[in-house]
Amino acid sequence: MSNETIYLRLFSQVEIDAGEMVTLGTLAEIEGSPDYKEKISSIPIKINFDNDDGKKVLSSLLFVNLINIYYPHLKVQVVGNADVLIKQAEKSIFPFHFFKLLYLPAVCILLFVGSAMAIINFHADVNMPTVHQQIFKLITGEENRNPLVLQIPYSIGIGLGMTLFFNHFFKKRFNREPSPLEMEMFNYEENINKYIRAKQKDDRYSAGEKENETRSRGKR
Repeated sequence: MSNETIYLRLFSQVEIDAGEMVTLGTLAEIEGSPDYKEKISSIPIKINFDNDDGKKVLSSLLFVNLINIYYPHLKVQVVGNADVLIKQAEKSIFPFHFFKLLYLPAVCILLFVGSAMAIINFHADVNMPTVHQQIFKLITGEENRNPLVLQIPYSIGIGLGMTLFFNHFFKKRFNREPSPLEMEMFNYEENINKYIRAKQKDDRYSAGEKENETRSRGKR
């Protein structure tokens, strides 16, 4: 009995609703003895968000100590992540459909105007009309101030190129690879999570230093 081992792998991050009953099985993947797997998964975890950002980092040591309290004869081995980031799900004050009707068109207009301005400024910087005129003259030997035979395919190619670059056309995906936008969003979220973990560790370290300083003053 004393040689049984429970393997614990914490999820990288978990999102919970306000007032949701959180158990250890919600925050980690548990493997080991079938006799204890379900019991350990149902151990309740009390989540107290210390600040207003609705984020909390829990160390794997907390879960190991908790399992040892319930089942001191078991051996717990942590695999993978050393902590788990818990986020409280945000609730919108507007109904989803109402918010979507206002938010989606505004974002589309903003992106359309911004991308159009970026393309226009780029073409103005490199003097693209002159480039098209020179290419047309090199191919045909004639001068044309508006070589539509080049400008129209070029304009269509910009749209097709951006569609292929972002790997999306509405809900259609051209291949299974993540798009550059998805990679940027993933990296952005990962950096935020690293910052939250580092900040909460620094806060706990500062709180521990203050507590030790208070104790040392009391002994004096």
